[in-house]
Amino acid sequence: MRLSARLAIAAGLALAGVAAFVGFSAMPAAEPAPAGTGNGPVVVELFTSQACSSRPPAEALFRDYAQRKDLIALEWHVDYWDTLNVPGSGKWRDPYSSPAWTQRQTAYNQRIRGSSGSYTPQAVIGGRSEATGFDGGAITRKIGDARKAQPDIRITATLGKELSFTIEGAPAGTEATLVTFRNAATTQVKGGENNGRKLSSAHLVTGARGLGSGVVLTAPPPAAGEGCALILHGKNQGPILAGTYCPA
Repeated sequence: MRLSARLAIAAGLALAGVAAFVGFSAMPAAEPAPAGTGNGPVVVELFTSQACSSRPPAEALFRDYAQRKDLIALEWHVDYWDTLNVPGSGKWRDPYSSPAWTQRQTAYNQRIRGSSGSYTPQAVIGGRSEATGFDGGAITRKIGDARKAQPDIRITATLGKELSFTIEGAPAGTEATLVTFRNAATTQVKGGENNGRKLSSAHLVTGARGLGSGVVLTAPPPAAGEGCALILHGKNQGPILAGTYCPA
């Protein structure tokens, strides 16, 4: 990310009430989940934008994560880069960006480190800790920490006319969110910091739907060409306790 671009977007985000920064000290989550013996997949989330030049290495790392059975990898595109005007390249509005995904990132940052300031690319691991999105070493260590903290929750997922999830062992107050995503997407960028680049994504989030709490939860299946994952978490987007990909 060029310095001029950082200064430009910092000014724009200040007006929008969202602080962008690059240097930071990662801190543990303020609201840890109860420790247990859960050995299900760990949820790793990437907050990114097609208009950010630091995105490609994080994107490549998360494409690898999307292939792993011990992880649930999700890519959320934020919208605060959409108005950045790069000299000679202009603006690029990420077609997958959403203010709702920006709000999700802000909520995580407020809980994890007590600040609403956001940046890209940012990885959030297990809903409880953060790392720079292309720092594979730090992400790997925090995946291990998140795995040790997961309680023993069992999720059985089936697909008929609708999706059905049977949940055993979840603590009281556990909430469920169904996340839908495009399995793969490629975009030819025609503006902004990545002007001229072809960017490829895996598990690019297209929707998130709260399913509430319960032992048995149901939802419509995803659209053709899409996948989905069920995430169990504490109240108000608390730490992630368990998750599973939807059956194909």
